[in-house]
Amino acid sequence: MKLEIGYHHPFEIRKYSCFPEKAARIKILYLSDLHYNRRGQRLAETLCEEIEQIHPDIILLGGDYTDSRMGLYYFQGMMDAIAHFPNIFAICGNHDRPRERQTRNIIEACNGTWLDNSSATITAGGLIIQIDGGAPSAPSGTADLSILCLHRPVDVAKFAHQYHLIFAGHLHGSQAVLWSTRNGLYPGRLIYKWNRLSAQFGNCQYLISKGLGDTLPIRYNCKKDAILVEVGASEPPTP
Repeated sequence: MKLEIGYHHPFEIRKYSCFPEKAARIKILYLSDLHYNRRGQRLAETLCEEIEQIHPDIILLGGDYTDSRMGLYYFQGMMDAIAHFPNIFAICGNHDRPRERQTRNIIEACNGTWLDNSSATITAGGLIIQIDGGAPSAPSGTADLSILCLHRPVDVAKFAHQYHLIFAGHLHGSQAVLWSTRNGLYPGRLIYKWNRLSAQFGNCQYLISKGLGDTLPIRYNCKKDAILVEVGASEPPTP
């Protein structure tokens, strides 16, 4: 177990696989809870280097990008650096509401799509992909891969059948993990039902990030993370 105090501790990339019915090979990267402030330079630089190395086909930004006006400066720098990627989609987090217009302007000026409570359909790797942001929408009926990008984890049982992948963040793993089970990260799981890393609903994977930054920079046994899903990256397990 490790105590982390401050803004400059490393993060990990949690990797998962997804196997839609139609064969393809693409990478989907979910980044959430950056919480940039005046000490955001190292995270921005390290994160941009990691994104370049991964070279994802789709980047999903899950909200809570900045905690201050100075944080917008580092968020702008990050977006400038990744603007050459073709499929960037972003939603709004609760910390973004005071600076929502500036945040949206930065994202849209850097080749990103503001997808808060809306939907987009793209083609990548030969797949038709529907991406819903902030809330579920009606299935298109033509998508090979369906994705829901959330900020705050919610109970997805009623609509999980519509999706192959659902992403969320917000909880930061509750920033202190004393023990963990398949059902979640504790003691935070005692308060927040979805304080866990993942859940499976039929063919839908529900993946919850512990985030890349914090407003209060204290963590215990709770490493920061981003989520990478490699679609069709290897053979699926035998049933």
